[in-house]
Amino acid sequence: MLNKKIILPLITIAILLSACGRQPVNMDELAEDDSYHYRNADLGFSLVLPAEFVYYQTQRTGDRSSDFIDLDIFVPTSDTAYPQAVPGYANPIKVRIFAVESWDEILEGMEDGTSYLKIGEKGGRVYTVKFWDGAPSDWSEKWNDDMKQEIIDGFKIE
Repeated sequence: MLNKKIILPLITIAILLSACGRQPVNMDELAEDDSYHYRNADLGFSLVLPAEFVYYQTQRTGDRSSDFIDLDIFVPTSDTAYPQAVPGYANPIKVRIFAVESWDEILEGMEDGTSYLKIGEKGGRVYTVKFWDGAPSDWSEKWNDDMKQEIIDGFKIE
């Protein structure tokens, strides 16, 4: 009888605590903090994107045998005069992950290498980010240096 009095409350507490644990975040839905929380476990990083990135899309190019892997983040645009690699979308962010062994050599040989901002290193990888040079006309009121800095601050290497 005593065992039942102890076991039942312990089970109840365990169930309640497990329900209060960290819930997974849906990357396609705006979180409580009015941001999108993008996570790429395979590449080992997460990124917080502002609410303006509604309907964002990602595209990964390269593989582990390459000197680097790119993850492009696209946002919808109606500016048809803006150069678009993907129709109807602009590319505000490119995350480029280099193999640490070839980081210096690749950076020197790339014509746009200086425009990549190094975020950090972990697990033999160098994480960098590059932002668009100019926003499309329908993003000119949305995009600013504060948004850019918030994206940098929200980049976490896992």
